[in-house]
Amino acid sequence: RNTRTGEVTTDRRSGRGVRNTRTGEVNTDRRSRRGVRVEKLRATMPPKGDIKPKRTQPVNEQILKESARIYDNRELCDEEDDVRMMKGNDLISFAKFLSKEDAFTKGLPKDLLERAKSMRPPRDRITCLLIGNHSAGKSSFTNWYVGEQIQKESVAIETAGITIIRKGSKKTTWKGSMTLETFPHLEALGKIPGVADFLVTEISTSEEKNFPLVEFIDTPGLTDGTLKYPFDVDQVIYELAEHATMIMVFLDPIGKALVSRCMNVVEKMAENHSAKMSYYLTKFDTAGDEVDRTNVVSQIVQELQGRVKATHALKLHTMYLPERASEEVKKTVPNKIEELCRNIRLEIDSRVQDVLDSLSKDCQALTKIVDEKVERNIKCKSHNTMATVWKVVLSLVFAMILSELAVWGLLNHADSDVLGLCEAQLSIDKITSQTLPNGDVIQEVQDKPPNKNAHCSILKLAGGVPVAVGLLVALIVCIVLWITKTKNVEQLSGSEMARLKSIKEEIHKSIAKKHKDLKKRLKDDALEDHLA
Repeated sequence: RNTRTGEVTTDRRSGRGVRNTRTGEVNTDRRSRRGVRVEKLRATMPPKGDIKPKRTQPVNEQILKESARIYDNRELCDEEDDVRMMKGNDLISFAKFLSKEDAFTKGLPKDLLERAKSMRPPRDRITCLLIGNHSAGKSSFTNWYVGEQIQKESVAIETAGITIIRKGSKKTTWKGSMTLETFPHLEALGKIPGVADFLVTEISTSEEKNFPLVEFIDTPGLTDGTLKYPFDVDQVIYELAEHATMIMVFLDPIGKALVSRCMNVVEKMAENHSAKMSYYLTKFDTAGDEVDRTNVVSQIVQELQGRVKATHALKLHTMYLPERASEEVKKTVPNKIEELCRNIRLEIDSRVQDVLDSLSKDCQALTKIVDEKVERNIKCKSHNTMATVWKVVLSLVFAMILSELAVWGLLNHADSDVLGLCEAQLSIDKITSQTLPNGDVIQEVQDKPPNKNAHCSILKLAGGVPVAVGLLVALIVCIVLWITKTKNVEQLSGSEMARLKSIKEEIHKSIAKKHKDLKKRLKDDALEDHLA
């Protein structure tokens, strides 16, 4: 044993080996021509204290992510659209195949067709849009909720652009081009001049509160005066509001809450998104004593009521960050920040239910489209079969009419009486002789019967109508029938019919089963065992 290092070396021939209890290494003295070699076997298992337990995903998070995979499983994400339409087994691939332009698509019900064309994978989290006046605490709240210092906090204007904060597998930052490419629903945002250079996505690994199911969009603080933004901030906010699940209006109580620009944006946004909007008076612990706080709340509520035509009672929630307030303030000043977190949690619950409902409706819409196309294809196939029959019949009639025209033309060219020829007898009569017993010879002359071939039959059928007129009328009728009765209509190919059948089977057997399982897990998570 080495008394300084605590290592033990063992002669290999003894068959004994002792592990170094301090370093976890085993040193073995191997005698060979090249001398002694020391082998170090390191322990691979880390100490128990360093093992981080694997996070268990909440049921809501599981349902949202699995629902998104039902819509887009991304197995063929790098393939062309035609390949995805024919091979993909997700709802987006089904919708693209069923809504592609063809003769059948034009006759589909508009509501089903629009639903298929606009079908998108549901986002696996809710989107919270933060707007408000300058220094209203939007960035501070985001940092507090996430549990990390992601956004800069300062009295100066720090947030001059649009910042998207969301959960990811590693901490990183994306610039505007990467953000627009990753999130297609923000495509319209990239068309606004100057936005792409001031658009950033901050991806965090935090698992605080319900952050894995929340996406925050922090916007620049709205101010009056001569401050110029690098892009049309009002237009950007209106565009983001279209995609937001919750719109949180943060107002600063210290003289900045009632800036006209902020109030104008809030007023216009409330015209279309009033149900999604909620109002928060931040930094309420700095609003003075109880009288001052009451006056501030009254002034802001009065201003909001004059601008916002809400369908429900307008509430102004007061809040502040609990870590920055003293114990005395926490006891005396009401703080609704936990209620804000509760509202986010309730919105997540509602989002999960909405996703499951949309999944059911989308499956029903795609199934109806499949049934409509199959039914129309059956009718088109029957129509094409009858068209083939008409072609055969009319072809024979055409041949007869053309042959009659040819005979009529030849006879008229020779100045012959067409009907007279049919009635005429043979030029050489048939004579038969018979000898009687007395030696007399009797001759019998038999007249030739009238011509009874097909040409004569057709010509006699016309009666007194001139032959040319009858034949031409018959030809015109045949042409009209050929145009109207022999036209084939487009029908689905065998591969397309097989694809429709596979889509219906996949929806009924696989996707319906997954949907039922997701709903059951949601019920089991909320209800007691005997109710679930």
